[in-house]
Amino acid sequence: MVFRSVATRLALGVLLGSAIVLIVTGGLLLTHTREQVLKQTERHAAAVSGWAATRIQGRIEGVAKVSQVLAGVLATRRDEAPALIHDALVVNPELVDISAAFVPRDTSAPRAADAPVARRAANGTVRMGSRLDDPEMYWTSSWFVRGLNCDRGCWQPPFHTVGRQDTLVGYSVAIPGKTVPVIGVADATISLGWLQQLLGALSKPDHAVAFVIDASGEFLAHDWTSYIGTRGSKPLLTAIRERHNPVRITPEMGGRVSEPVWVYFVPIPGTTWTFGLTMPERELLADLRRTYSVDILLGLFALAGVSLIALVMTRRLMAPLVVLSERVEDVARGKLDFALPQVRRNDEVGRLTRAFDQMRHQLAGHIDSAKRVAREQERMASELEIARQIQLALIPEPHWLAAGGRVEVNAALRPASAVGGDLYTYFTLGARHVCVMVGDVSDKGIPAALFMARTITLARTLATQARSPSDVLGALNRELCKGNDTCMFVTLLCGVIETETGLLSLASAGHEQPVLHAAGTATLVDMETGPALGLDRDARYPVRVLSLLGGDTVLMYTDGVSEAHAGNQRLYGTPAILDSVARVESGAAPAAYVAQVLGDVDAYIDGAPAYDDIAVLALTWHDSDATGVPLDAVAHS
Repeated sequence: MVFRSVATRLALGVLLGSAIVLIVTGGLLLTHTREQVLKQTERHAAAVSGWAATRIQGRIEGVAKVSQVLAGVLATRRDEAPALIHDALVVNPELVDISAAFVPRDTSAPRAADAPVARRAANGTVRMGSRLDDPEMYWTSSWFVRGLNCDRGCWQPPFHTVGRQDTLVGYSVAIPGKTVPVIGVADATISLGWLQQLLGALSKPDHAVAFVIDASGEFLAHDWTSYIGTRGSKPLLTAIRERHNPVRITPEMGGRVSEPVWVYFVPIPGTTWTFGLTMPERELLADLRRTYSVDILLGLFALAGVSLIALVMTRRLMAPLVVLSERVEDVARGKLDFALPQVRRNDEVGRLTRAFDQMRHQLAGHIDSAKRVAREQERMASELEIARQIQLALIPEPHWLAAGGRVEVNAALRPASAVGGDLYTYFTLGARHVCVMVGDVSDKGIPAALFMARTITLARTLATQARSPSDVLGALNRELCKGNDTCMFVTLLCGVIETETGLLSLASAGHEQPVLHAAGTATLVDMETGPALGLDRDARYPVRVLSLLGGDTVLMYTDGVSEAHAGNQRLYGTPAILDSVARVESGAAPAAYVAQVLGDVDAYIDGAPAYDDIAVLALTWHDSDATGVPLDAVAHS
């Protein structure tokens, strides 16, 4: 039920959409800020590393200078080597020892003066000695051989000596000779303890770890002292070798770390050493995560506030629409008398309310109109039913026997609507004649019914004064032409039969040809016809005379039979009528002819609505005593 409310769905939509925007924007902002933090940290680390490298460079340059100066002096003053290295060690307190090792003139009998060394004791005093006291012959040791090849000086690998806990490192310079390129090595050794102290005194970022590593990948100094003398991890050494600075190292990469760290490093000029800073990524981005979490929390509070405001405003805006929806349901139930919300603004809701109110009044008007039309149609239907009853009252009974049974008539009338314009009638004319008529009034409905009533009434009246069907049609035509401003007309077939002889006189006013069924054969009665009644007051109507034999039947019908059609628009037609009449057994009553024709027409239209009114009349002559040849003549009147 909650989600059926538009206001609730709108508020949830605003909340969901804002949350998506917040998440996307927050993600982009976090990525951008993370990059900025990393760049800022890189700049800070570069400044610290550069400063530390400068300090280290300044310190070791003094050591290198001592070795270089001694190598230059000892090239010409070999015999003064002990005094020179003694004095140099005295004036350079940071040095641990200074050696002046010459290539022995006779390696089988080396002299102590070939390799004097001045060492600083733990109490700071300087003692003289010789490299001949070393465990191995100095001229074959690696430091001496490496030093002979360092014309411009080089740093020896770090090493430890007996009796000292700290790590030592020496700077060696080859002593040039006069006759040979190199005659020995001047070497100054310092302790790396000062380097460790320097790392500890650096102003580093929080949680940063500083280290110095040499070209072989061994840590010379490290804030984590357990790392001193050990080798760096493979990703670290690879980054230093490829100068990939800074580098992110994770445990999965094989780094000697428990979490992802960022390493910033800088080479120390004049050495093969590298100064570096290691910073845990978690600590590096801790402030960023805290800031981002606070921002997200504030954003969520803001979203909740915006959604609440949207919900309240939407509910207020939707309130008139809720009322309108209820009123629409009232309209669906047929209730139109209700109050609508007061229109205070000319916005969409206001225009909708006014339009709905206008539609309601228009709908009420249409309903009233429909009711009036329904009542009018009901009244018209009632009047049509009355007219139909009146019209049927003008039509005689379907079956009639006259002249003692020698003349039998059967007829049927089917209006296409409540009332129609087709007609049939029959009546006696004096003691020896019977008159039958079948007609079809133009048009349909009430006007046709009234014209049909007028035709029947006039025909009954005028026929009593006429001598033949031609006279009946002529008198009737003249009366119908009077005041016929609407030019309505009626086609009429009129027949008068002598009840003693069976002579049937026929006259047609534009009507369908009758069918004669005699001796088992159905034929059209070929006769000349005059114009329809009501159009030409001077019209003439020829008479066709038939002498009927006993059992002969004449079928008279309107065009509702011959022009009957169904969906295929093909007319029923005169041949079908002849076929229908021919299938009636000879001697059958006229009712059989009417039933046969109407049944065939119904079968042909197959339930389709009637196209036109239908009137059918069958007259049968039953005088079996009549003999002779049928008279077939035409008389003009």
